[in-house]
Amino acid sequence: MSKLVSLSIDVTKIDKSKLYKGEKGTYLNLDVWIDEEADEDWKKVSANQSQTKEEREAKQKKNYVGNGKLVFGWDDDAAPKASPDPVTEEDCPF
Repeated sequence: MSKLVSLSIDVTKIDKSKLYKGEKGTYLNLDVWIDEEADEDWKKVSANQSQTKEEREAKQKKNYVGNGKLVFGWDDDAAPKASPDPVTEEDCPF
């Protein structure tokens, strides 16, 4: 069964020295933590920049860049959340 997480990342918090060039673009490694028992929806998912083994061993502070919520597939009894009203052709500005 598929599961969906929605994240919001504050790009101003990114340590740009951690960006690296790949074959198809520029990348940033993130660690995503899921706490299904958190007391508020937006606290259930958090993201920080990945750390090297040396950074972890030195107990360097994690650089949290965003958080999110569990959207779909996490609770078997829960129905999918209603999606917003679709945009019609008349609503489109172009």
